[in-house]
Amino acid sequence: MANKIKKISENIIEVNGERFVKEDSKGWLDIPELGISVEIEVHDKNKSWDDLGLAEREDELLTHDQCVKIANIPKYAKALKMDGSSTEDDFFIKQPFDLSRKNGYVARFCAYSDYCNLFCYRYSDDSNSYLGVRFVRKISKSKK
Repeated sequence: MANKIKKISENIIEVNGERFVKEDSKGWLDIPELGISVEIEVHDKNKSWDDLGLAEREDELLTHDQCVKIANIPKYAKALKMDGSSTEDDFFIKQPFDLSRKNGYVARFCAYSDYCNLFCYRYSDDSNSYLGVRFVRKISKSKK
């Protein structure tokens, strides 16, 4: 039986119902203080949480704690545009509240010129031109 391959977006494909992110080691920033590597660019903008199938991949998103820590370390905040230098790079994060998740709300990180914000009460079908996704992974042992 042939594999059923579907292109979900520029960076996400689905093979037999399982979604995969196109990986490019040059597109990731290691943050050893947190033991993670984060995609540098926010991608798949103008697609909703639902469009991207993020409910099944929520563990591959930054947590609210990680966002706060990264935003407070200037070299990482700048590299990831979490320092207010861009208002066009908001991204989905892991929903920190079980009650919100239960009621269908998703969370996102937003940076403005004078403050950052974590929104935890947006609907999963919301999308806009400045909202996308950036995935996170543990730093592989070979990179440490």
